Amino acid sequence: MHAGARDPAMAVRSVRWERVQLVLEGRVSAGTRIDPERLGLREVGGRRRMPPTRVEHDGDELTLHYNVITGFDRERLPSGRWALGLPVALHDPAMPGVDAPRGARSFLLERGLFTVAPAYDAAARSLALVASVDDSVSRSAHRSLAERGRSAGRWLAVQVRRLGFRSLIWSSRLLHREGRPEILFASALISDLSGNLGAVHDRMLERGLDRDYDLVTALRPPRDRRSFLGRVRLASGLDRATVILLDESYPPLRWLKIGPTVRVIQLWHAAGAFKTIGYSRVGTKADADSFARVHRKYTAAIVSSDHDVPFYAEAFGIPEDIVFPTGIPRMDRFFDDRARTAGLAAARESYPETDGRMTILYAPTFRGEGPKSSHFDLGVIDYAALHALAVEKDAVVIIKLHPFVVQALGIPTRFRDRLLDGSRAAIDVNDLLFAVDLLITDYSSIVFEFSTLGRPMLFYAYDLDDYVGSRDFYVPFEAFVPGRIVRTFAEVLEAIRHDDYQAEKVSQFATRHFAHLDAGSADRVIDQLVLGR
Repeated sequence: MHAGARDPAMAVRSVRWERVQLVLEGRVSAGTRIDPERLGLREVGGRRRMPPTRVEHDGDELTLHYNVITGFDRERLPSGRWALGLPVALHDPAMPGVDAPRGARSFLLERGLFTVAPAYDAAARSLALVASVDDSVSRSAHRSLAERGRSAGRWLAVQVRRLGFRSLIWSSRLLHREGRPEILFASALISDLSGNLGAVHDRMLERGLDRDYDLVTALRPPRDRRSFLGRVRLASGLDRATVILLDESYPPLRWLKIGPTVRVIQLWHAAGAFKTIGYSRVGTKADADSFARVHRKYTAAIVSSDHDVPFYAEAFGIPEDIVFPTGIPRMDRFFDDRARTAGLAAARESYPETDGRMTILYAPTFRGEGPKSSHFDLGVIDYAALHALAVEKDAVVIIKLHPFVVQALGIPTRFRDRLLDGSRAAIDVNDLLFAVDLLITDYSSIVFEFSTLGRPMLFYAYDLDDYVGSRDFYVPFEAFVPGRIVRTFAEVLEAIRHDDYQAEKVSQFATRHFAHLDAGSADRVIDQLVLGR
């Protein structure tokens, strides 16, 4: 566009919200060079500026994303008026003016109702965001007196734990002796070194890196083994570490001031972005605001592909340029012939009924908000009809509920020759997958692992509407899943009977969600992030 031209730099056709991000879509003149500084939001009457979270510029198409919850140096957009530096014109002539903005989004935070409203001034060709906080409306305002009392008690208990933990750290510094650099593998999720943490740790041992670094673990202790000495070791480990590797949110980091040279690397346990997590859920029923601040301390996070970078950056409240598509270390086994052979042997040993038969795994995720409330409605399974079909197809069906769900399957004895309880053996589910010919699931992230095997999947989403309303996805479920979606158990049986799975979607899914279909993810994490080479 020529300087001084009357046409705006960006003709906006869409102003919409995606979770915590405002998204502008429009066009610019082909070949237009736009100063990146003009794409940011500047504070009207001030000097502060918030850059866009993401810029997509393809030919004359321009899309701008602004994260109002963590886009301002990993904090929410401060209250005030924030103007886009790029002149714009809206295609919608009904777009209200400054005094009557449309499309506002509110987020109920711990300390008030945070509202952001887009406002357009046609005369000035200016688009702005107006941010405000109503501190008279907050979560605590909706609580009863008893709930407020319990909340105050929990707050006091947390403050005491913080003080005690910081005292332990201070004490450990008095006893600290200089030695080799320490790499800490920490988890509040697992009690044994497994998953991504275990894969990276084992690979570092194989490469002999324990000669140059102290490899220290701080995992979730069983309740009967939590001790004062364990807390001392944890405090010392966190204080001494030059690199901290995590696989989930890690509450102790809320109480520790991380030095500027310490690298905190999130090796998230899931393989890909599917259901919303972390800051993507701010303002929903399962809000993240009360605990997710730990995420903002990360200096790096990993994902399986470029496709998932913006989703994890949003979830953790961190810039996209520190989210790396290294691949998922615990999935290296899926591309290692010896590991696959060993996994298949382990599956056959645990379930000898699978040998020589079609093997179907039904692995739905849990319903509920977490471990304490997790459940699954077994009434959606017709054991008699499923057994009859298994006989017809000469198949066995392994039913494996999510580990959070502790209820018994209650498979009648007469059906147990073909319908197998997936909880009866302590086999790793990733080993079990090597013996599976067909996966039936719903909203479980197991879809990512299984897609690398190139085998068909069926999605039994009997409660899709309710699930979307309570949890939501980064990509619409219908566009995401690599297989046929069925809503009733009768449709499940018919799809299996006729081998109707839309299996052609699987390879496209794997290619989109895995930048590296190889066994090198652990090495990439070690070389690029842990060692920083």
